[in-house]
Amino acid sequence: MPGDAGRIVVSGLTKTFSGNVHAVEDLSFTVEPGSITGFLGPNGAGKTTTLRMILGLATPTRGTATVSGQRYDALRDPGLTVGAVLEATSFHPGRNARNHLRVYCAAAGIPDTRADEVLAQVGLTDSAKRSVKGFSMGMRQRLGLATALLGNPSVLILDEPANGLDPEGIAWLRRLLRHLAEAEGRTVLVSSHVLSEVEQTVDRVVIIARGRLVREGTLDQLGEGSSTGTIVRTPDPNGLTAALSGANGTLQPDDDGRVCIRGMEPAVVGHAAWQAHIELHELSAMRSDLEEIFLQLTAEGGDASTPPLPGGPARGAHPPGPQGPPPAGVAPTPGRSGQPSGGAS
Repeated sequence: MPGDAGRIVVSGLTKTFSGNVHAVEDLSFTVEPGSITGFLGPNGAGKTTTLRMILGLATPTRGTATVSGQRYDALRDPGLTVGAVLEATSFHPGRNARNHLRVYCAAAGIPDTRADEVLAQVGLTDSAKRSVKGFSMGMRQRLGLATALLGNPSVLILDEPANGLDPEGIAWLRRLLRHLAEAEGRTVLVSSHVLSEVEQTVDRVVIIARGRLVREGTLDQLGEGSSTGTIVRTPDPNGLTAALSGANGTLQPDDDGRVCIRGMEPAVVGHAAWQAHIELHELSAMRSDLEEIFLQLTAEGGDASTPPLPGGPARGAHPPGPQGPPPAGVAPTPGRSGQPSGGAS
């Protein structure tokens, strides 16, 4: 559907393994074109299992996952629509980087010349003839991303793409993803278990824990309502302490001369200081660090009653499709051409 072009919609997605293990439970979210969405959660939260279901590599117990209005395996040209990297180790050790890409070019009907184009795009031109077995983890990440970009897809799904990258590589990845989303209008879904790793890159976040949605929205929305008190700087901290002695707040002096007052809003602190004629040099709301908020949300275990932030997905059903070929960047199981590798992690 034209209106759904490039949009990823996950609706009521559930995956239960033997032994009644709920890897993913009633998960719903939407990823819009022209943006980067961070798919966040601690290790074991169900991120990779969800991505595998989006890509047709695992069958949902219930619910649907669609790309451009269709299940992945019902897409007309899945390898040209979706580029995916689920791991950076699925390379034949005897091939060099260029030949690895040419194998995927042949499978997808893409000209061999595209291999050199994406090698240049990810900064591996000088390593094109090097054997993959000698690649560092960061180089493997770049090669995996090159594989995903071969078909010039409108949708990119990347599982922990910054693993193994040094600070310069992370900055490079950030610039590349921003260009792909903002300048070229692509849909980018990036999973990570560390918010600080992606917070300078993403436009929106989807946070899950224990397979359930915890929060969905922009980074600004994630921080809304997180004020935990007031920061004050005063030449008379003892006087301020006395002025607030009857209030429900906890005062914690900082090393830099500030006083952190937990449990009280700035207006209340400011009024008490004014009444006691206490001079203030700073009065501001104290907000939790985003990483702290993230850790708190995931530690709470993905309470299903927590509503998504504004702009969350509308629930809906989509018809199932037949099993199809694996996405770019995910190698097929040997001996089963055109079939995705089995199992979910």
